[in-house]
Amino acid sequence: MTALAPNRTRGSFDRRLLHRARGATAYIGVCAALGLVQTACVVAGAYFTASVVAGAFAGGEDLAALSPQIIALAAVLAARALLASVQEAAAHRAAAGVKSGLRRQALEQLMRLPSGTHHTGEAAQLLVRGIDALDDYFARYLPQLVLAAVVPVGILAVMLAVYPPAALIVLATLPLIPVFGILIGRYTQTRADRQWAATSRLAHHFADLVAGLPTLKAFGRAARQTGAIEVTTGEYRRRSMSLLRIAFCSALVLELAASLSVAVVAVTVGVDLVHGGMTGVLGLQTALLVLILAPEAYLPLRNVGAHYHASAEGLAAAEKVFAILAERPEDAPPAPSGTPAATGATAITSAAHLRTPLGRAPTIQFRRTVFAYPGREPLPELSLTVPAGQTTVLTARSGAGKSTLMAALLGFRRPVSGSISFDDTDLTVLDLAAVRRTIAWLPQRPVLIDGTVAENVRLAAPGDISDPALAKAIAAAHAPDPRRRVAADGSGLSAGEAARVGLARLLLRADLLDPPILLLDEPTAHLDTDTEVAVLASLAPYRESRTVLIASHRSAVRAIADREVDW
Repeated sequence: MTALAPNRTRGSFDRRLLHRARGATAYIGVCAALGLVQTACVVAGAYFTASVVAGAFAGGEDLAALSPQIIALAAVLAARALLASVQEAAAHRAAAGVKSGLRRQALEQLMRLPSGTHHTGEAAQLLVRGIDALDDYFARYLPQLVLAAVVPVGILAVMLAVYPPAALIVLATLPLIPVFGILIGRYTQTRADRQWAATSRLAHHFADLVAGLPTLKAFGRAARQTGAIEVTTGEYRRRSMSLLRIAFCSALVLELAASLSVAVVAVTVGVDLVHGGMTGVLGLQTALLVLILAPEAYLPLRNVGAHYHASAEGLAAAEKVFAILAERPEDAPPAPSGTPAATGATAITSAAHLRTPLGRAPTIQFRRTVFAYPGREPLPELSLTVPAGQTTVLTARSGAGKSTLMAALLGFRRPVSGSISFDDTDLTVLDLAAVRRTIAWLPQRPVLIDGTVAENVRLAAPGDISDPALAKAIAAAHAPDPRRRVAADGSGLSAGEAARVGLARLLLRADLLDPPILLLDEPTAHLDTDTEVAVLASLAPYRESRTVLIASHRSAVRAIADREVDW
């Protein structure tokens, strides 16, 4: 699991959420405006309530005399309900915009990072459930944070004007709520991070299990995974209940602190009423106004503490997203100390210094490159030259790194040492997006989507693709009928048919974008002899004047090679 960004403490208000999402800053302005109006409604509601009660019991006024105050009170209550509805709608709209923006940025960043940097299950969990947890942050926590900054100030000002002793008591006890909230929140933050880590591990485990389920079934080991799943889910359940206990206990602590503070205010006002400090209708009205306003001063702060727990998971997920966005996909391997790269004098990976690859077929060179995978021994050091405008076939044994070399040319893998260059220009100083535009790639297992064969082939290039161009590529690759339905898991196609769909995608990309480099990973591994011959014949015109790199052990493929490489 990727660590959080170093030397950064996550606070209750993350400005990065506002800077990276359109509409979020405007939403804060809406919250502040609504907070001011709600403060006025709180004070007005308390005033009209106190006027009605004092007028009825101390002034002896009848219903007709109290009608204006009652109507005004009803209007204030309706206004508060309307404001709550508007705030809820604005919160969900802002949350939707922020989530959409973060997902788009994170997906774009993950596409730029080398393959294997982040586990698929963890990334999916982060981008779906993790970012969805920001709903509570925007819909509940953030509005309460704004109200906590506005409402107590307004209420204190009114209380100070009408009854200073009560205002001083509230002013003295009000800081207890955020102090307790901060102390509990720090502990909650740690537990929320642990909970998110447990959730990520669970997603990681399930993704690996689903991916390996056919193998487990083939060897009769699928049933044995039940115990491992029970242990993992049991741990997740215990952590969830522990986090809920903290939330309930913290709410109790904040509620108790607020209740005791309001009780002190009530005792002070009661003693003043009994001893004649406040008399008549005005005295009762003042006492009631103070007693109604006192709880309202503590309520926003209590709600902030309560809603912080609901938003903690979303903030933890957002921190993970920001850590991904902070990664630099074009970073070169660490340079020796004292070199410009090591001292920071020259940042060759900055956008201003990136160069675009040549439009003609380049010579590709791997110089003493070493690739490594977690938990495995590094692959042997390799030096290899792929001549420009020729077809090179890699025939090394399975697991030697043929697919890794191709993934490295696309920036999906990064060597731990050595270098990769196009026409003596290091890949690390090239614009990776431009490099990918100059390559047509057929992976060993082409990615499929739910839809027709035609829809899968159209993924070759962005924009509108004409039907004749599509038909030409499908025919050249001997792919299945373009109207045939396929599933993302490959259902509806044999392994050979899926390979031909991928080949049609490569040929269509070659026709539309004219890339100078073709990469094909086991293009005919699942084809019969006759189909293999037909496919290689269709591929022949596309190999002319292009740098072609093919990984294959098939004799028919090796026969078309200008150069054959084994190691």
